[in-house]
Amino acid sequence: MTASRILIIGGTGVFGKRLVRHLAQTDSIALYVASRSAAKAQAFCQTVTGPAPLHPIALDCGKNLQAQLAAISPFAVIDCSGPFQGASYGTAKAVLDSGAHLIDLADARDYLARFSHALDAQAKAQGVTALTGASSTPALSTCVAQTLTEGWQRIDTIDMCITPGGKSEVGRAVIEAILSYAGRDVPVWKDGALASTTGWASTRRVMIPGLGVRRVSKVETFDAEHLGPKLKVHARVTFSAGLESQIEQRGIEALALLRKWGVLGRLNALIPPLLAARKITRLPTSDQGGMMVEISGIDQAGQAAQITWTLLARNNHGPFIPILPAAAALKKLLSGTLTPGARLAPSALGLPDVLAEMQPYQITTQTIKTAPQACETTARADPLTA
Repeated sequence: MTASRILIIGGTGVFGKRLVRHLAQTDSIALYVASRSAAKAQAFCQTVTGPAPLHPIALDCGKNLQAQLAAISPFAVIDCSGPFQGASYGTAKAVLDSGAHLIDLADARDYLARFSHALDAQAKAQGVTALTGASSTPALSTCVAQTLTEGWQRIDTIDMCITPGGKSEVGRAVIEAILSYAGRDVPVWKDGALASTTGWASTRRVMIPGLGVRRVSKVETFDAEHLGPKLKVHARVTFSAGLESQIEQRGIEALALLRKWGVLGRLNALIPPLLAARKITRLPTSDQGGMMVEISGIDQAGQAAQITWTLLARNNHGPFIPILPAAAALKKLLSGTLTPGARLAPSALGLPDVLAEMQPYQITTQTIKTAPQACETTARADPLTA
């Protein structure tokens, strides 16, 4: 049987490398690992083991992309390049024109909001599927929220947060994405309607089992305007993120406030020094990160309830989490079960699909539901990651 060709754009980036290592364990595909530098792609591929054959290639999405796609003729393209803040759909349109399926790891609000409108007709005309947001947000966050509240009579609040281990590798695209909205308005769902707050300037402390207390700030995601109306949330939907290093966390908070007050404008000039500073600021941090989703409302039995889902990643396996929904989505495409069209990735995935991809890693999840009327808490380990 001929292996399906999978092109990974940004294959030598922070997330692209992890996706390649993960997918290399699949023997029914051939991976085309793209980087702007052929030498960089070649050097990286030599470090990867697994049954899937690897083909390092030089690829620049801004130069003759259609010709390069025609030469490779991929079954699917997974775009890990980022940042997607301010990105156009040029790459996506070229992929669909080539007759390939598309998956991307976008988490940028504007890119996600217009994706289906911009690409759905083209994808259907080509008979292919285009999925966006196949990452921690909105794919994993949406799958968790939908699973936890299945059958609930009312949802009042959804509060989500992510806090990676400080030793995790951080690339330029991640810092650029953070700085693009630090100090700017970011969406929240408040009193049943879309509202806004200031990115990285609104903070709180959270206790995540296994991690302890960490400081998190509101960040830009699509979850508020997506989950708010989708799940008919009455009061609040928020998404926060936190950096384990307090120097890094409070530094970004300070930059956000200075921009909010009009002292600073564009922050991109700070990216190189911030990346350089991480060589020092990450030294006292750990290799453990986590995610938490807290939801309150009225459950299936008509009782007031609060449910908390937590994820704990050890041994620096946390950076694999953002690529696991994309891996799960690719399996769906390979199985031939997805219909043509362009849409958000969580519409094609369930929580078990993503949890199954976690099994090779030191990643565990736990769900705790509080029953106020009985003043008791029950906890269980999710079976697919126990």
